[in-house]
Amino acid sequence: MTRRRRLLLVGTTVAVLALSGCVSLPESGPVVDAGGDGSSSDEVACCYLPNGPQPGESATDIVQHFLEAMQATPIQTNVAKQFLTEAARASWDPEQETIVYGERGTVRGETRVSVALTDAHRLDSRGVFAGPLPPEESTLSFRMTTEDGEWRIADPVDALVVPQTWTDEHFSSVNVYYVDPTARILVPEPVSVPRGDQFATALTRSLLSGPGPGLGDVSRNFLPPGMSIGLSVPVDEQGLADVALRGDASGMSAEEAELAAAQVAWTLRQDPTIRSIRLTADGQALPGQSSLVRIEQGVQYDPADFASSTALFALRDGRLVSGRVDAMSPVDGPPGQDDYGFTEFGVNLDSTLVAGLTEGATSVLVGSTYDPEGSLEQVLSGATSLLPPVWDFADRLWLVDRTPTGARVTLVEGTGKPRLVDVPGVSGERVRHVLVSRDGSRLLSVVRRSPRVGGETRRTRDELVASRVQYDDRGNLIAVQPAQRLPWPTGERPRIKDIAWRTPTSVAVLYPVRNVVQVRAIVVDGSPASLSAASSTLTGDFRYLVGSPDPAVPLYAASPEGYIELSQNRTPESSDVGLATLTYTG
Repeated sequence: MTRRRRLLLVGTTVAVLALSGCVSLPESGPVVDAGGDGSSSDEVACCYLPNGPQPGESATDIVQHFLEAMQATPIQTNVAKQFLTEAARASWDPEQETIVYGERGTVRGETRVSVALTDAHRLDSRGVFAGPLPPEESTLSFRMTTEDGEWRIADPVDALVVPQTWTDEHFSSVNVYYVDPTARILVPEPVSVPRGDQFATALTRSLLSGPGPGLGDVSRNFLPPGMSIGLSVPVDEQGLADVALRGDASGMSAEEAELAAAQVAWTLRQDPTIRSIRLTADGQALPGQSSLVRIEQGVQYDPADFASSTALFALRDGRLVSGRVDAMSPVDGPPGQDDYGFTEFGVNLDSTLVAGLTEGATSVLVGSTYDPEGSLEQVLSGATSLLPPVWDFADRLWLVDRTPTGARVTLVEGTGKPRLVDVPGVSGERVRHVLVSRDGSRLLSVVRRSPRVGGETRRTRDELVASRVQYDDRGNLIAVQPAQRLPWPTGERPRIKDIAWRTPTSVAVLYPVRNVVQVRAIVVDGSPASLSAASSTLTGDFRYLVGSPDPAVPLYAASPEGYIELSQNRTPESSDVGLATLTYTG
């Protein structure tokens, strides 16, 4: 949901050139679309069972074939274990993590064999992106010994080590779902897990592992600690997934059980083979719940906010209007009847409140969109240059002021006074754009930097950074964690024109490439796998994106000459004349 400076949409059309083959924008992460759909077993390439070690193979052959054996399909490590010593076979734990690499160097050595990996990163045991592999760990080293006259590996790394091309084919990038600290909305966390028959099992195990270190005040897991599953989560021919948890759930309240069931339903609904779920703990239904769970359960906790409006909003002649982009009418509240001098604005998720920038983006007025008798209240004044206001599901209003000394982030909660918020890596920086996720757990920013190398200032570049936001169980802000830079293809740092939500865990990025502009989806966990997704290429003076985390609503690219809906096989459309600052709620 992005609001932009004085974007005038007039009635002409705009040409589009799809250099990438189509104008559809990927809606999610590295492998699947951002709707979070998984992959059924028949979508997985089948089958590849590598050979085990052959008599007389050299030490380098053993290591090379060991790495190849980890690419077995369906995923299994029985053959890979044959390249290890008897002791190593007993202790090797490839489920600890997955190391994904771009390219593999030449295998060298004899009693100590090494191989260098490039563009490598880690997925932890849950499938969560754990960052790039440090340079000092990017060369794998294997101690070799002989058993029965044949070379074997004595100390394999406790990881599945596979190329990116293989994970693109055999893993799905989806979400597991937790709950915000106030237990009002789901918080998705991106994971990459194996496709096929293992998909539901891998998703459930990842969910049971919890949100991970450092996220205790960002989200909560209502599945009791210590819960586990058996060998698998089987899915029968009717699409019934049997989630038979092991562990005591008798201490759960009915409300906690409802939230736990919603977590399971939202997580497993990404498997298109699943139509319903049987959820039990030690053979019993969760307290206050039926053992049969619908995959639609928990719609009231939708991370895109089920109650949010899907309408578009804009300014026409200074007045707030709403509706379809080609048919907008004034809202009933005061901003729809009079010109309050808004230059930018943001509408809360249920479209009952608007926050508008006035006086050259130095002050903020907030008022009703629907009450003709309502009034607008000034909640902030004396700013330097405010970015468009942003709302989350709890009607927390986020404001970013670009001062001469850098960005100042302010939070307005209800009728409370504006509160200055320290966002490490964002506060004090040259911030160009800001988004806040509807669940309130993520703050994404575009920061412009001018790096100095050898005492000289190099060309400015933009970085897309993500921060996690911590709250207490009443929704009071605790802190914002330091921003983490999200990577870009081939190490480039483009000049970013705009960003907009595409799903709850991905954003669309608009950036110039020579004489055209491109739109690319980036996943908020920073996984470089997302960068392999296709992009849309457009011709024309496109400057802004208009998007929402609800993947069911259109994503638009807009210019002073018109707009286009970024979906496959769409043709350019003319716009309602005279619209400015087009946006969705949020």
